Amino acid sequence: MNKLETERLLFRLYGEDDRKDFLALFTDKSVMEYVDTGVLTVEKADDLWRKLIDDFYPQGIATIYALFTKESTQFIGQAWIRPRPSKKEDWEIGYVLKKDAWGKGFATEVARELIDFGFTKLNLPEVFATIDNDNSGSIKVAEKSGMNFLRYEFDEEGSFSVYSIKKI
Repeated sequence: MNKLETERLLFRLYGEDDRKDFLALFTDKSVMEYVDTGVLTVEKADDLWRKLIDDFYPQGIATIYALFTKESTQFIGQAWIRPRPSKKEDWEIGYVLKKDAWGKGFATEVARELIDFGFTKLNLPEVFATIDNDNSGSIKVAEKSGMNFLRYEFDEEGSFSVYSIKKI
């Protein structure tokens, strides 16, 4: 596994001991407001957990990380870099942070580390982020991370923004 860390954060693969934190994150309505299709039921969150632990990791899909603070080793969320579901050749970054981790610069730290990982370890020519149009916080994070608005796209949920950054 590729080790990722920032000045304040550790990225690591989930272990069975992290299940409770994972379920709490994905069943929190405020946290999930702009994520995919929104808040998950406990059953759906547990199905996602099992898929991650039983399918993704054993298949070598190891770019979905639990996030912890270095200072207190507190779980603060999840981060990933993966092919976009609708455009497999485009890799996107994403993150979900617990509400008490908002407003502390962690999201920008995560985004910058994932972009660097995409360029240096995955040798990607460009890294993307898809963001709900009204998610001003994530738009600011993308911009602070050097990403630029690319275009609007549409899916069954409606319109969203695509941001990207090219490897220099």
